Amino acid sequence: LIVLPFPISVNAIWRYVGVRAYRTSEYTDWIKSADDVYRQQPKAAKNPIKGHFTYHVVLDEKRRTAKMDGDNYGSKVVLDYLQRVELIENDSMADAGSWSWGPTDPGMCIVSVFQKGLQPA
Repeated sequence: LIVLPFPISVNAIWRYVGVRAYRTSEYTDWIKSADDVYRQQPKAAKNPIKGHFTYHVVLDEKRRTAKMDGDNYGSKVVLDYLQRVELIENDSMADAGSWSWGPTDPGMCIVSVFQKGLQPA
């Protein structure tokens, strides 16, 4: 299990200037926060998964509003981060994934990553 800050919406990660895409400041701020939280976790949370995997993300249910579309928060930003810190090789190797609203520490999300035949990373 890995704990990360509540992800930003996939709709807020890029800004476009002409044909070029740039990370938004909101996204780079989230990455910095995620780095701080991730570094504080036990080494056991940092066993890289080689190959295909599945995942589940639990989003802080207290952050939920009537207009929030959970799938905008439960996948892309989290998987890109797991790839960035080399917990997974590539997010394209996800065989399946899911997200749900549930109890977490305030303002956080809980990520479980499963390699075929093994326990969560």
